[in-house]
Amino acid sequence: MKDEYVLYLDESEFKRSMTFAIAGIAIKKDNIGLLEKEIAEVKKLIWDEEYITLNNPVLHCTELEKVFVKRNSDDITGIRPEYQELKKRKSEDIEKIYTRVYGKISQALRKSGATVFSCIIKIQQLRALFFLDENHNGIHLIDDQYSIALQKIIENFTHYLSVNDGYGDVIYESRNNIGENSAKSPDIKLINVYHKIQANNKGIVYTDSAAVQNRNRTIVTYSKSENIAGLQFADFVAYNIIKLEGCKVKEQITDFMKQIHRMAYNGGHSISEIDQRSFWGMRVLPSYLRMEELLSENKTLRNSYANLKKARNKQKRIIDAQKEKIAQLEEENKRLLDLIKSIDIKKES
Repeated sequence: MKDEYVLYLDESEFKRSMTFAIAGIAIKKDNIGLLEKEIAEVKKLIWDEEYITLNNPVLHCTELEKVFVKRNSDDITGIRPEYQELKKRKSEDIEKIYTRVYGKISQALRKSGATVFSCIIKIQQLRALFFLDENHNGIHLIDDQYSIALQKIIENFTHYLSVNDGYGDVIYESRNNIGENSAKSPDIKLINVYHKIQANNKGIVYTDSAAVQNRNRTIVTYSKSENIAGLQFADFVAYNIIKLEGCKVKEQITDFMKQIHRMAYNGGHSISEIDQRSFWGMRVLPSYLRMEELLSENKTLRNSYANLKKARNKQKRIIDAQKEKIAQLEEENKRLLDLIKSIDIKKES
C-alpha cells in the first residue's frame, strides 16, 4: 500500500520588501497525530492548561513576533486577545518563552519527518518583467501571485510524491472573510487553480500531466479558527522562510531558519551529495534573481580562494626561506664542529 502525505500550506508577505511566499510542510498522514500532540505541548509554553481548555487558542507566528519584538515597550497594540496576557509578562520571561517555542517547533518538525516546500516571489521584480508600460497600453501580463507560487509548489510536491511513491493532499489556510463563499472568493479561486493544475497542467513546466493527476488528489481550506496543527506549523515556516531569504547578515539567521532550510526538499538527494534546494524546496522567483545571487556568491568564493592561494604561496615562500636558512645554519654548525675536531686532533698530537 502506497504512503499518503499531506502538504500544509500558508502564505506570508512582507510589505516593506515586497516579498511574498507560500510555504509549508509535507508529512505522512500517519504523523498527523504526532503534530497535534506536539502543537499542544508548544501551547503550554505560552498558556496554562485551564486557559487552553476554555479558549482553545491558536498558535500564531506574527502575534508571537509582535510581543517578542516589543517586549521592552509599553506600546504594543493590535494584539489578538489570546496574546494579551503574554505581553504583560516580564521582558526576560517573554524572551525565554519565545526561544522555547521555536525550539519546541523545531523539535516537532524533526520528529514528524517533515519536508519543507516554499515558493518566494519578489513582487516588484516580477512586475518589472511583466507589467508593460503606457506605450503598450499598460497591459499586465502576469498571473496572480498565489497561482504562480501554488503551481511551482505542486510541481515540486509531485516530484516528492513520485520519489516516495505516494499520494498527496493539500490543506491550505483559508483566505476568505467570515461567511464568504462566492465563486470569486480567494479560496474558490485558489481551489480552481489547483484543479486546473490537475486537469491541464496549468503553470507546470517540467512534469508530465499524468504524474500530476496520479499523485495529487484533493485540496481543502480551513480557517485559522479550526486550529489545524499542521497549518500552525506552516504559519511559522512561511513567515521565517521570507526572513531567511532576506537575511544578508549571517548572525541574523536563527537556528529555526537554519533548521527549515535543512529540511527544504532537495529532489530526493542528500545535501552532502548535491544541493538543489533552491529549485525544489526553496524556490525564488523571478529565478534570474537567484541566479544573480549564486553568481555573486561564486565570485566571492573565487576571490576568497584566490586570496587564500596568494596567502598560501606567501607562507610557502617564508617557510622555504626558513628551511634554506636552517640548512645554512646546519652547514655552518657542521663546519664549526669539523673545525673544533681538527683543533682537538692537533692539540693531541
